[in-house]
Amino acid sequence: MDRRKRKTQTTITDVFYQLLKKKSYEEISVSQICQVADINRGTFYLHFMDKDDLLEKSIAHEMQKLFNYCDRCEESSDLKKLEKTFEYIAAHRDHLQRLFLADKQGFFARFQINYLMEQMTDQPQLTSIFFAHGFVGLLEHYLVNDISEIEISQEIEKITHSLR
Repeated sequence: MDRRKRKTQTTITDVFYQLLKKKSYEEISVSQICQVADINRGTFYLHFMDKDDLLEKSIAHEMQKLFNYCDRCEESSDLKKLEKTFEYIAAHRDHLQRLFLADKQGFFARFQINYLMEQMTDQPQLTSIFFAHGFVGLLEHYLVNDISEIEISQEIEKITHSLR
């Protein structure tokens, strides 16, 4: 992708994130994004099909950053990968929370579950499915509720202890 296209997409995404800090996803319109980004609607639609496409691509981008972070982990155990996933999400909680709350189609959960399933190679498939869905459920609960990092990490430690 050429530099101008990448810059325009970055601008649109940055404006989208700025608006999510102030408004709910439902309150944001393509027109508002274009106005703040100082682009016309045609330019927006050259890069994204609609607001949902922007959301999905934004979540995909954030999840890719998470996956890259976890892949840098030198440990290959399932437990370490789960710990690194939580570590990243805790460090980026506010930003990911806004995306998660905007996500009515379940993109966030699907990306997470698929990634965890690919990573949990030490376990039988049904065990991996169980833990991936449960772990994503805990992460979602952490993102939308007032739970401390200490509290959720203690619970995850108890749960992942059974993986050992």
